[in-house]
Amino acid sequence: MVWREVLLMCNIVRPLLPWADEVLWMSTHARGSAFHHTVRRLAFAATVYHLWIERNRRCFKNVFLPYQEIIRLVKQDVSRKLASGNSYPRCERYHSLCVNWGAPLGEDI
Repeated sequence: MVWREVLLMCNIVRPLLPWADEVLWMSTHARGSAFHHTVRRLAFAATVYHLWIERNRRCFKNVFLPYQEIIRLVKQDVSRKLASGNSYPRCERYHSLCVNWGAPLGEDI
C-alpha cells in the first residue's frame, strides 16, 4: 500500500510489479536531471529507507506503524529535500508533482 501511494504521488498509474521489477523499472525511468526523475529518485530512496526502518522497528521492538504514517514520513522527506534543493521551473506537470508532495512551487518560466 505504501509503494502504490508513492507511485500515485509521482503521477505514475500502472499495475504494481514484483519488487525486483519495480526496482528495474525505477532505475530506467528515473534517469536524468528532469524534475520528475529527481522526484522519482527521492521518492524511491525515501520509501526504501522508511520501509527498512519499519521492518527493523517490527523485528526488534515489536512496534508497528500504520502504513499511512509511513507514507506521511516518505512525503515529508521528499518535500523537505525538494524544498532544500535548487529551484526548478514551474509548469503544469511540475505543479502537479509539487502539490502531490507538498513541495514549494518553483519560479515561473
